[in-house]
Order: sequence, then C-alpha cells, then structure tokens
Amino acid sequence: MTAPAHAGAHILVLDDNPINVELLLCLLEDEGYRQVRGETDPRQLARHMQEQPMDLLLLDIRMPHLDGYRVLEWLEAEWGVRAPPVIVLSAQTDADTRLRALGLGARDFLNKPFDQLEVLQRIRNTLQAHFLLRERSDRARGLEDEVRQRTRELQQQAISDPVTGRLNRRGLLECLGERLEGDVVLYFIALDGLEDIARLHGLRVAETLSLTLSSRLQALLQEPDCVFGPWSSSEWLVLDFGAPKATGMARRAGELLGRLTQGMEVEQLLLHLDCRIGVSHSGLAHSGEEHLVRQAAMALPHKAGEWRCFEPELEQRLLTLSHYRQALRTAAEQRELFLVYQPKVELVNERVIGAEALLRWTSPELGRVSPADFIPIAESSGDILRLGDWVIDTAIGQLEQWLEQECVPPNFRVAVNVAALQLMQPGFADSLITRLGRSRLPAGAIEIEVTESGLMQNLDLALAQLRQLAAAGIGIAIDDFGTGYSSLAYLKTMPVSVLKIDRAFVDSMDTDEQDRGLAQAVIHMARILGCDTVAEGVERPEQVALLRAMGCTQIQGYWFSPPLRPEVFIDYCQEQNG
Repeated sequence: MTAPAHAGAHILVLDDNPINVELLLCLLEDEGYRQVRGETDPRQLARHMQEQPMDLLLLDIRMPHLDGYRVLEWLEAEWGVRAPPVIVLSAQTDADTRLRALGLGARDFLNKPFDQLEVLQRIRNTLQAHFLLRERSDRARGLEDEVRQRTRELQQQAISDPVTGRLNRRGLLECLGERLEGDVVLYFIALDGLEDIARLHGLRVAETLSLTLSSRLQALLQEPDCVFGPWSSSEWLVLDFGAPKATGMARRAGELLGRLTQGMEVEQLLLHLDCRIGVSHSGLAHSGEEHLVRQAAMALPHKAGEWRCFEPELEQRLLTLSHYRQALRTAAEQRELFLVYQPKVELVNERVIGAEALLRWTSPELGRVSPADFIPIAESSGDILRLGDWVIDTAIGQLEQWLEQECVPPNFRVAVNVAALQLMQPGFADSLITRLGRSRLPAGAIEIEVTESGLMQNLDLALAQLRQLAAAGIGIAIDDFGTGYSSLAYLKTMPVSVLKIDRAFVDSMDTDEQDRGLAQAVIHMARILGCDTVAEGVERPEQVALLRAMGCTQIQGYWFSPPLRPEVFIDYCQEQNG
C-alpha cells in the first residue's frame, strides 16, 4: 500500500464516543498516517495543542462540557491563524448546523455513520490544502524576513561610510538627533592635506589613511559615550555625549590635535596632515542637530594646529560676510565701485610720475566698505577675477582719457594690483596683453603689482606669466617686499622692475634702527637688480629725508597725497608738477 502524501501529519480525533474515536484511529493508521491521536474529553484539547500543535482536528459537535461550537470559538480566540483546519463529525445534516459550524471556521463535514472512502478523501483534500497554504505562508514569511533583512542592510549602508564603516554624515545627524536632549559636545575636525594626498598618491592611499585615522580615533575615544565618523572627504565629526566641562573640552581638543597630526605610515609613505578643530556644545542656543554642526564648523580656526569654541559673535560675523559677499557681486553693475589714484612721487624732483589705482566700494546699504574687508571676501569667493578685470579695464580707460587730454606726461604709468588668483589663471598674461593691444596706450603705460605670497602659490606658472608680460613692455612690481617669502634665489630669475618697500619698514624707520637698516637693504638689493624702489606709507618729512639719502627713487603716502578721485588727482598733478 502506498503511504498517503502527508503521512506524518499530526491528526487529533476529538469525540466523546470512544467507539467513533477508535474507528477513526484504526482507519487512519491502516491508511498509513503515523501521527494520530484520540481524545474523548474536549477539556483536554488545550493540553494536546500545547504538547503538539496539530495539522488536522476531527471534531464532534455534540459533546458534554464543551460542544464543538465552543471548541471552534476557543480555537479562533486562542490560536487564530495558527489554529489547525477542522473537519466536523456530526450525525446532524441540517442546514443550521452546517452554517453555524462553517461560520465558526470549520473546513468540511463528515457525516455519521462514516463512509470510509469519503472520510479518507476529505482528510486528504483538507491536509493537501492545509500544507499548501502552510508552504505558501512559510515562503511568504521567508520573503518578508529577507526583505526585512535587506532593508536593515540598506538602512545600515545608508548611514555608514563605505571606506571606514563608521557613521557617515546622515548617520551622525541621526545619532545626534536621537540624543540631542542630553548634553553633547561636537568636535568638527578639518584635515588639511588629505585631498592633496589623494591627488598625489591615489585613492587607495587616501582610503588607507582614512582607516588609520579611524583606528586612532577609536583608540582615543570611549564608545558609546563618543561617536565619530567622516563628515566629508577631509572632515570628521566627533560627538562626545559625556559632555565634559570647559577644561575637559580643551584637553579633548588637544588630544585630538596631537593624535591626528602624528605621522602615519601608509604603503611605505610617512604622511602628515594639518588639523584644525571647531567646537560647539548643546548648552548653546540652537534649533537642531544641523545647526549645532554648523556652529562647530563656523568655529574652525584658520591656522593649523589650533581649536576654537563657537561663540554667537562668530555667527553674526559670518552673516555679515555673507551679506557683503552678496552685495559685492552686483556692486560693479550698480556703479558702486570706483577707482582712486594715489600719486607716486619721484624723490629727485618731487614730481608725480605715476599712480597706483586702488579699488573702493561705497554701498547705498552698507556705506563705505574698507578694502581690508571686501578684498579678502572677493578673493575667497573667486569674485576677485571679475573685479580684477573691471579694475584693469577701468584703469586703461582712465589713462587713455588723461593722455588724450594731455593731463599727464606721455611716460606716465598707472599700477594696478593683481591678486594671486588672477596670476594663477593660465591665460592671464595673454588676456592683459590683448587688452592693452586694443587700447591707445603706449607700451609700458600699465604696471602690475603682485605680492610675494601670491607668487609662491605656483612659482613656475607665475614666472612664465611675468616673463610674458615683461616681454610685452609691462612693468612688474613686487608689493609688500620683505614681508613674505623674500629670496634672492627666485628674485634674480624674475623680470622685476620695481620693489615696493612695505609700510611696516617705513613707519618707524626714523626712530627704529633695525627698520631703517631693512629699508636700506631693500634699496641696495633693488640697485643691484636694476630695479626702481617705491616706499609706501610715507607720512613724515623725516621719512622723506631718510629715503632720499638712502637712494630710494619714488615714494607714495599721505605726506604728499592720499588716494584721490580722478578729477582731484589731475588737479593735484598739475599743481605738483607745475
């Protein structure tokens, strides 16, 4: 005899008539079912279900203590979807009995007296449907489990950095948001040089370096009180929920600076990073986790190896800078920018032989804005490129007008300041030469002034541009000479025509022997190189006398004249030159 498809199914026969129970058990065992049990007391059903949940219950309706209807109700209440399928055993075939049993969850009926073949077929059908449903249910639950697991993995990936496995920006913000009600100190770490290492040595070295940084932080910080991770490619965030006092913050910031700036050996390279840290804490007024992070970022000091705690004045200062930056972008179009000209006086005869063009800004909203405030803003935002072009074009146009009207001598020269960012543009020299070629100015009428620090950003590119400009007859002046990277080694290779003595040496030269000696050294160096010298910031007759005695060729400063508007400048020139 072939065993039934579900011979191992757990089947319980519940009937108060022992004969019926025995009859069905024998029938099922003879058919090949191996896990069959019988019970005559319906009160024992709970015990049977606890011992072994069933795959099929054959249930009598008419029983003492608990009839079949109450058993069905109990199964629904206690077991719900986990209740076994039920085939009702009943000698009653009326519609009310059937409808009531079906309404309570019965699957099928077996009429007494039993037809054995019908009994076995109905049992096979019910078990087949039951196991098919279970298989589909198990498969659905398996899929749900896989979806939940995959969802958890995706959620974890969404908040994790792929290189270090630490929390990324999103994860750090979520962590901070969950624990923001308590005390927390944020350390916003800027690692200067990491992006340069990636460009120079490749992405793999940069990733290994990030893993090393993560290990160092893990060794220093105690989790879970401290949580950390990369905020960007060159910035990390440390969340300290231990909330140390001011002395503790200083100690922690110092530890971070010391640990992260130590040399790191990566693939036989000894690499060093500069580190700056901005600090904020939840004791400050804030509107949420992102604002707290912004406060720490605002507090970043400019100098490597330092840390600074956020103060409300920093935010106000940055808001002011942002306001200035927005206003500056439209200042030229709104005719708020203008040039003033400070005379350059030849010491031999005290005649005005040139001028330095200086940019000024008067805003209807902000009033007169100092160049010391808006020039650094323009340089940091890149707007200096556009403003620099405007200055050059305006100076060329003004000098063309003066020469045409014979307001200045034919050899008059106007100097314009060129920012480092301008000089680092590969096409700067070509553009300036082209613009001068289209003008009506004689060769050499425009001179550019560059700073030593600007030259050193890319000395090779700067040297190539300056040689090209000098070959076109454009004068080159080194501004603030002696305060930057002064070196005869590079100076002798450059086509420099003017060295400007910084006002730092001029201010006290009549009272300070060292400053007087430095000014004399610059003048002597210029003489060896064949350059003119221009002393800036001359304000007293004693300074004029000393500079003349030293052999300085030109001076500019308030002793002769402050920077002047074009029409006033011409009046001054005509009066000074007679």
